[in-house]
Amino acid sequence: MFFDRFSVKKNSFLLMGPFNTQLLRDLRSEIERRSLSSGGWPSGNGPTAGVESTCYGLMALHDHHAPAREKAIDLLLRTQNRNGSWPAFEGDDQEGCWVTALAVMTLRFVQSPTSPIEKALHWLLNNKGREGHWLWKWKFRTVDRRVQFDPDKYGWSWFPGTVSWVIPTAFSLIALKQSPPCCRPAHVATRIQLGTEMLFDRACPGGGWNAGNGIVNDAALTPHIDTTAVALL
Repeated sequence: MFFDRFSVKKNSFLLMGPFNTQLLRDLRSEIERRSLSSGGWPSGNGPTAGVESTCYGLMALHDHHAPAREKAIDLLLRTQNRNGSWPAFEGDDQEGCWVTALAVMTLRFVQSPTSPIEKALHWLLNNKGREGHWLWKWKFRTVDRRVQFDPDKYGWSWFPGTVSWVIPTAFSLIALKQSPPCCRPAHVATRIQLGTEMLFDRACPGGGWNAGNGIVNDAALTPHIDTTAVALL
């Protein structure tokens, strides 16, 4: 593992006050080394770039001019679907998925052209959790009472046509909030409000967030550290 090789440096970096520039260089070099020749980074050791891992890699190298950075930006731009969304992996999910919000955040971070971002924001605004449909609202209010939440408060799903989840909603909210207020379509504010209300509505009773709901079958769920961290962003 990479961090095993740098465990001493990593631990001293976490404990010391001054910024360790040598460690930063080492980490960036390792990130560059792991990039694919075609651009981007895989989610594991595979040959296909993952949009999520590519976004994280780009953010890590945002001010570091290197071939890996430029290739990764090119990969994001060329893998955007025609409808403005992004697939989870290069060549998959032509209808798009949750990583679209992460791609928007990343392209803004690296100061990419605005046209791909605008198309992606349009896709985000046209997608919502399935519980936002009137039939599903009725279902959760009358038939399916195993989960306890307000279906009027919805956000975004992992994939189109499914219900809202915490992490996709949190990232989508960040992507929308990053758009300049002067240039936002009118309904951006409505979606931000709904998404924010959804996160508060689905928080666990004791604090924090589980993956989707806070209560199932009258039992309070345990919050997840990663989900809670993303929701608090």
